[in-house]
Amino acid sequence: TGMLPPPLQGIWAGTWFPAWSGDFTQNGNLQCAIAGLLSGDTPELLDICLRYLESQMDDYRTNARRMYNARGIHIPSRTSSHGLENHFSNEHTMPYWTAGAGWAAHFFYDYYLHTGDVEFLRNRAYPFMREAALFYEDYLYEGPDGRLVVNPSYSPENRPGNSDAQTCINATMDIAVARELLASLVAACEVLDIDPEGASRWREMLAKLPEYMIDKDGAVKEWSTPKLQENHEHRHCSHLYALYDGLPPEIASDEPLRQAFLRATERRMDIRKRHEGGDMSFGLVQLGQAVSSLRNGESSGEILNWLSINYWFPNLATTHNPKSVFNMDLSGGFPALIHKMLAFSDEPGVIDLLPACPNAWSEGSISGIACRGGVSVTKLSWENGKVHVTLQSATDQTVVLRLPGRIENGDESCLQVDLKANEAFTAQIEYA
Repeated sequence: TGMLPPPLQGIWAGTWFPAWSGDFTQNGNLQCAIAGLLSGDTPELLDICLRYLESQMDDYRTNARRMYNARGIHIPSRTSSHGLENHFSNEHTMPYWTAGAGWAAHFFYDYYLHTGDVEFLRNRAYPFMREAALFYEDYLYEGPDGRLVVNPSYSPENRPGNSDAQTCINATMDIAVARELLASLVAACEVLDIDPEGASRWREMLAKLPEYMIDKDGAVKEWSTPKLQENHEHRHCSHLYALYDGLPPEIASDEPLRQAFLRATERRMDIRKRHEGGDMSFGLVQLGQAVSSLRNGESSGEILNWLSINYWFPNLATTHNPKSVFNMDLSGGFPALIHKMLAFSDEPGVIDLLPACPNAWSEGSISGIACRGGVSVTKLSWENGKVHVTLQSATDQTVVLRLPGRIENGDESCLQVDLKANEAFTAQIEYA
């Protein structure tokens, strides 16, 4: 990362003909490459990516207007020195992937959640998020049952089991991205005390979004419609988007739905196990992010082992496939997954310590993980049911620490602590 965020091969391609033209592939690769920038406490590096996105806003508006007669912005799956949608294919119908702007908005809002920078939220995050929502206001339409419909829709780069076409209806990823964006916008309006009319519209849209669907095997469907059948033989896991960066409250509070997402991760794990991880490291990182959000330490550890063994050249450059095709994705996705397994905050004010730590990691230490709410885990070490943690906060605040077991001499698995601005807080906690 320098003047620009990392494209597929960074600045080290070594050829005039790099894989996929060495572009910024925005349906997963770029997001994986930047996944660890906030949790790694380097928001200034994420800001470079956000400025790149902002520099192409006019092109994104052109895409929305010319392709869909819509307001707002449409970010294509691939960008370079411009942001115009110009990649068309009979097989990979990427222009029907409309989740790009909403996914990009996630990083704008998450920058605010990690830094607490209200002026950034007001002047940069909210305007970007609002334009992404304007597109949905024009693009989504109400079906006969009163629910909003995403059509055409696309779940990168998979096709349903009963269709020869990748173009579809109600891809679960599209629904999850829209749900996250609209909920974040409502929250931003409350923080900034602005746009009550917009917040009212977005709440109404949230209530009308399609529900997640569960297939006959008990797994969340990749396409939220009974018309399309599952196809788990695929390296992407786009339908797990809701779990890429935490456990949303609508899933955490619904045990059958949480189990259905867990089953969906198991189905993708079954495919990966046949090939010791298989092709496409960023899809494996996304699967790791999802299972760690579900606090599945053993699957998280298995995925990290695959990533550790198979996706590096001898010079420690990372690869797209096992030992082949130089790509930058894993350089960001690998540390991001480790951070998430060891210290993570679904929301400001709550920090999970060792939420997805596998049993094989009986002891260890890590430093410098940034959490939502402006709290840094400056030091974390653990062994034999004991955790030693040092926290530092930018502001005075109360934080709940959650452990993977019941805290000794207590009935709960959580501990409430008061943090003072810029003062280190240290605690040793024993749990069973």
